[in-house]
Amino acid sequence: MSARRYHLTSYGCQMNKLDSELVESRLRQRGYEAAADEASADVVLLNTCSVRQHAEDRVWSKLGKLRLRKRQQPELVVGVLGCMAQEHKRYLLSRMPHVDLVVGPSAFGDIDATVERALERNLHLAAEREPARTKHEVGGAGVLSVDQGVSGDTIRRDVRVRPHRSQAFVSVMRGCNMPCSYCIVPTTRGDEVSRPIADIVDEAQRLCDDGVTEITLLGQTVNAYGRDLTGQDATLARLLRALHEIPSLRRLAFITSHPNFLSPELIAALAELPKLARYLHLPAQSGSNAVLKAMRRGYTVERYLARVEQLLARAPDYELHSDFIVGYPGETAADFDATVAFLQRVGFAQSYVFKYSPRPGTVAAERSDDVPEAEKERRNAVLLAAQEALTVARNRALVGRTVEVLVEGESKVAGRLSGRTVHHRLVHFAASDTALVGTYVPVRVTEALAHSVVGELLPADAAEASAHDPVEARHA
Repeated sequence: MSARRYHLTSYGCQMNKLDSELVESRLRQRGYEAAADEASADVVLLNTCSVRQHAEDRVWSKLGKLRLRKRQQPELVVGVLGCMAQEHKRYLLSRMPHVDLVVGPSAFGDIDATVERALERNLHLAAEREPARTKHEVGGAGVLSVDQGVSGDTIRRDVRVRPHRSQAFVSVMRGCNMPCSYCIVPTTRGDEVSRPIADIVDEAQRLCDDGVTEITLLGQTVNAYGRDLTGQDATLARLLRALHEIPSLRRLAFITSHPNFLSPELIAALAELPKLARYLHLPAQSGSNAVLKAMRRGYTVERYLARVEQLLARAPDYELHSDFIVGYPGETAADFDATVAFLQRVGFAQSYVFKYSPRPGTVAAERSDDVPEAEKERRNAVLLAAQEALTVARNRALVGRTVEVLVEGESKVAGRLSGRTVHHRLVHFAASDTALVGTYVPVRVTEALAHSVVGELLPADAAEASAHDPVEARHA
């Protein structure tokens, strides 16, 4: 009998992508094989996101298409994993009977056994049905595994299962204890649970032994790492120092941080460890104290600025990245203007800007969504334009300079490769040799674009001078 084949689609954040790699690891250990495409799979899994309505809408649309396929292929296993599984729970099984599995983020650790039970039951049900009725029946195994379960972090990761040979994500903690009024994550992913430092270092070492040179640590509030590890003296700073000792690791980054946990200890580590990427994703969400208070972010604009000043005093080569929500309930025109001024004052290198959309079950959803959609659109465009102006200025300052680029793959423009600098800046350069993917190369920047730069590949002996160009850091 040939091996069962699975197809897995991920929606949403980096944590979802990593969770998908862990799920794949478990399925492969069970003997499953990745299908060439969805149509040839025996098991179709959707790892979902609930942070934005748009992400959920894409999943509902995909499930509608899978309903039609299930009518013709009742033994097919259809599974919804992740945050939507946790949020919508029994609704998925009651209103979409063609969904066999509903598995929350806390129950990925035994996903192979869960899939196996569903597949066996579907095969049994399909064999019992009358052929004339089969194509009209879409009911499946109906397995619900949410709230409690075996954590995905218990999986001994197959380090070979990753999309990039030189890069990898590593989960250091799950869940979130922060009370942000707009966020569904604490509901869908639960309370903070940190992994022991030794377990993380072991996984990182195995990844590096398999060719990884850049690791990005993941957590919903990653710089709160270790708060639940009583008596273990675990903090993100100590974890970074431990990982920094891995000889073959060249770059180390982490996302996503909260301003309240940018501690002096962490700032010292950022300043002292040369392998750390020189950017910090520190979402502000708003530049208005009134909105920040309504969001329950736990800090003021002044406190955020003070933390940033402390960081840049010790590590002036760092760049700041942020997230912003516009059109939050009660946000006035003056509040929004304050956000634009705040963005410009900090001079963020990059920002993600989102229009507020209420998420059922959050505190914010109980408030009137009183900013008209057209005004949300306007504010979104204005803030994006302000950020783009900052980004373009930084990119233009790089023209003529040499930067070290970790090559990630082929560019969308034929005949080019793309990669990122230690500041996470996207660089394109003319080259066709895909053997360069996963290597670090020197590139002289020749052109600045809105969201990236273009350059020319230099001989390898130019790499030494470009590795940590302090001039790039100050002006980029």
